[in-house]
Amino acid sequence: MINKQKICRIEDIEFKIIYSGRRTIGISVLPDSSVIVRVPYPTSINTITRIVKQKYSWVLKHRDNYRRSENSPMNRAYTTGSTHLFHGKESILKIEKSGKSHIWFHDNTIELGTAKTNDYEAVKRMLYKGYKREAQLYFPVLLKKVLGEHENQMFKPTGLIIRTMKRRWGSCSNKGVITLSTELIKLSDLYIEYVITHELCHLKHHNHGSQYYKLLSDVFPEWKSVRKELRKYIQ
Repeated sequence: MINKQKICRIEDIEFKIIYSGRRTIGISVLPDSSVIVRVPYPTSINTITRIVKQKYSWVLKHRDNYRRSENSPMNRAYTTGSTHLFHGKESILKIEKSGKSHIWFHDNTIELGTAKTNDYEAVKRMLYKGYKREAQLYFPVLLKKVLGEHENQMFKPTGLIIRTMKRRWGSCSNKGVITLSTELIKLSDLYIEYVITHELCHLKHHNHGSQYYKLLSDVFPEWKSVRKELRKYIQ
């Protein structure tokens, strides 16, 4: 049986209804921020409307999260001539055919060599491999710098992990291990140092209570303005 489709709207949410032989109603929010409601054939519009209204807040939250992600300055194309952030500066991506894959970061350019120059995912993987390599070299240096600047606080992290985290900039475990997102290598030192300092303060206060913010204000007085600026880069 062929699926039937219909477009509807409830307040600020437009959604596509897809009728099929399924037995239950399902609501999906896709990465392109579109909303799909899949329903069994006999389902009435009144029933569908009631279900969507019940899930209105959930749908709106996830749809808007995807929209913010689409408009984030962190999202870029992966073709020659596209620009990508590195250390807070716009760098032009130059892709060349190469039997040996490589990636090098220069002042205003990112040189990337791959055998699959037209493969979006291959170029993206290579770029992020380069970002991670640079982060692994650079973040320990900044961590050492921040620790030296606040030697009197006697921050003593037990380790540093660098990995890709799309929704968080960093974290601090109960065992004192600091984790930083590879994504930070795209940004200027000010933001990286803020995230490092933010996580170091959790070594003493593993919460976001008043004592934590008092310590953060002592060691990083401008944290509020920096945090506000950093939010525009959230994916």
